[in-house]
Amino acid sequence: MHGAIAATGPGVLINDIDGLILLTRPDPAVNDTITVKIPDLFISIVGEPRQLNPNLTETMATDAWSCKVLNLDEKMTKEWVEMKFPLLCASMVPDASFQPLQAFTEWVSWSIPFDDRVDGGDLANDLLGASEEMIESLAIMDDDYPDIAPEENGVRYMFQTLWKRVSKYAPPDERRRHIRLNRSYMTGLLHQVKFLNIKDRALTVDEYLAFRRPSSGMGPTCIFAEWSVTEKHKIPCEVVEHPSVEIFRDLVIDIVSIANDIYSSPKDIPNSEGANIISVLLRQGKTLQEAIDEAGQLVLDRYKVWEQAERDLPSWGEEIDAVVRKLVKAYSDVCWGNMNWSFITSRYMGAEKEQARTTGILTFSKADVIRTAQIPRSSPAQPPTVPTEKK
Repeated sequence: MHGAIAATGPGVLINDIDGLILLTRPDPAVNDTITVKIPDLFISIVGEPRQLNPNLTETMATDAWSCKVLNLDEKMTKEWVEMKFPLLCASMVPDASFQPLQAFTEWVSWSIPFDDRVDGGDLANDLLGASEEMIESLAIMDDDYPDIAPEENGVRYMFQTLWKRVSKYAPPDERRRHIRLNRSYMTGLLHQVKFLNIKDRALTVDEYLAFRRPSSGMGPTCIFAEWSVTEKHKIPCEVVEHPSVEIFRDLVIDIVSIANDIYSSPKDIPNSEGANIISVLLRQGKTLQEAIDEAGQLVLDRYKVWEQAERDLPSWGEEIDAVVRKLVKAYSDVCWGNMNWSFITSRYMGAEKEQARTTGILTFSKADVIRTAQIPRSSPAQPPTVPTEKK
C-alpha cells in the first residue's frame, strides 16, 4: 500500500507491519532553540468553555477498532490512544446524539491516516498516486460499491464503514452535503500536493488558503455539526445553504485551519510538513514569532467578521430563526472544540502542551525553523538568507 516516505523527522512514526505512517510532535529541542509565544485565541465566539458530549464514553471503543483495522503495532497503538480523537469529536459536537457523534469519530479516525499519507507519507510528492487514491475513495460513496474487507485495505474499509452509517442515519440533505464536501476535501488534498511542489518561489497566503480551506477537512466536519441540529429541528435546505448562513461554515473552515496551523506547528516544522501557514510565512521572510503573530491576527480578524455576520442574519420567522441560532452555535462549538483538544492531545505540542496552555510558550529547534524557511529549489542553489529572531 505504501511506497517511499516523503517526510522525515523524529515525529514520523512508521508502522513495522505495513509502512502506514502517523505524524506527531517529537520531544522538544533543548539546544540551540527558538522560543515563541502563541496568541490567546479563546475569546469572542470561543470565549465560553463547552461541556463534552455525554455520548463520549460510548464512542471511546472507536480507538480500539481503528487500531485493529489499521493493524497498528504496539508503539503506534499507544500513540494513537494518546492523541484522543474521540475526545476531539466530543468537544466539537457537544450536543450531537450518538449516531452523528459516532459517524464523526469514524470520519476523524479515517482521515488521520488518510491525511498523513498526503502530509508526510508516500503521497506527499506523488500527484498521480494521490489522484488514484482519491478516485477510489470517492467511489466508495456509492451504495453499489463492493464491500471492502479490513485486511484488504484498512483505511478504505474505515471510510466505507463511515459512509454506511451516514447513508443509513443522516438526513437526506446532510447525506448529499457529505458527498459534496468530502469531494471538495479530497480535491483540496490534490491541490496541496500540486502547490507544495512548486519550486523557486514562496506561496502567498491566498494561494495557500485556497487549498488549505478544503484540505483541512473542516467542510465535512461542519456536516456533523449540522446533523446534530437538523436531526432534532426541521430547517429548510435553502436556509442552511443561504449565503448568510454559509458564511459561518466558511469562517469555521478559516478559523480552525489557521488556529490548527499555529497549534500544530511544533509537529509540522520538525517533520518537514509544508501544509502549514507558519511554514508559508517563514518562506516569505518572516521570523517564527512574526509568522505566528500574523496567523493569530488572521483568526482574530475572522472573529470580527463572525460577530458582524450574526448581526446581519435575516429573519425567516421566529421558529426557523431559533434553529438558525442553534446552527450558528453548533458551528462555533466546532471552533472551540478543536482548539481545546489541541492542548490535550499529544499530536501537536507533545510534552509542552500544558506549558503552552498556561503560558503560551513553545520551543522550536532553530535548525528546523531555518530548514522550513528555505524555498524549494528546482536546481542546486545556495540556501536563502533566513531572518533571525528579533531581540
